[in-house]
Amino acid sequence: MSPAPDTPRPAFPARAIYAMNTDITLVSCRADGERRLDRAERWLHAFERRFSRFLPESELSRLNAAAGAPFRASPPLLRLVRLARDFARESGGLFDPAILRQLEAAGYDRSFEQIPLARPPDPRHAASRATWRNIVVDAPHHTITLPADAGIDLGGIGKGWAVDRVAAILGSPCLVNCGGDVFAAGVPPKRGAWRVGVADPFAPDDDLLVLAVEDRGVATSSSVKRRWKVGDRYLHHLIDPRTGGPSESDAVQVTVVARTAVLADYHAKVALLSGVQRGLSYLDDAADVEGLVVAAGGARHQSRGFHQYVVP
Repeated sequence: MSPAPDTPRPAFPARAIYAMNTDITLVSCRADGERRLDRAERWLHAFERRFSRFLPESELSRLNAAAGAPFRASPPLLRLVRLARDFARESGGLFDPAILRQLEAAGYDRSFEQIPLARPPDPRHAASRATWRNIVVDAPHHTITLPADAGIDLGGIGKGWAVDRVAAILGSPCLVNCGGDVFAAGVPPKRGAWRVGVADPFAPDDDLLVLAVEDRGVATSSSVKRRWKVGDRYLHHLIDPRTGGPSESDAVQVTVVARTAVLADYHAKVALLSGVQRGLSYLDDAADVEGLVVAAGGARHQSRGFHQYVVP
């Protein structure tokens, strides 16, 4: 997902950075935009240092390493883990943060750019049977306790949450695009709504369509963007908690527009794991949420109100 060609770049302060293993674009339309961009960039790097599961010294990595015993957590980590459990409860467990060991068992045990495109099975990684229900959050004592054989991954939800926080730092109007998780605040002066392109999962350099959004989050979940081969199987990073392995859904990409980026990311993942027809029904039933589902064969299916965001 990328800003469409008419997204304002030269007229307003903008910043391109790399953090959280992805390219990030920040655009500010404020008079003090450069100062806000500096603050946002510092915040993003600090967020990565705290929440990356690929940095052994991060707070998230220390939590996972302490599995089996109470871990004293910072307020931001407590908030994120509680949010992830709320989403898990709401989805009936279809979204589940306690999938780290399953991710590692599937081969996603290091930063994506370091994963070999083809590799043999690794017997060192064993999937856990723990779920979100086994995560104990003791807010009064500021502790989180994970089962001894479990770990949590806050990847997509954490990224969406970060996008929303950065948009608040930049102030409206602004655009935050963090590797496909987007928040478009307000309206850029003299340009109408922000334009956001939705990538074609089968031709990533092309857009399927362009969205016009204002004060909305946009997120895309895809099972074809990050893939690798283990033995004779192609695997990807979207774990289905019902099976413990990479999703075999007939939906390969879902793009969602919602009130916030973190909500868009959550609903996109649940819809994709649900499959094309159930995913569409899910999006139609969700409040203030619209989406586009792309099937494995390339067919596109839109929720009832998605058309309102599509640029003709």
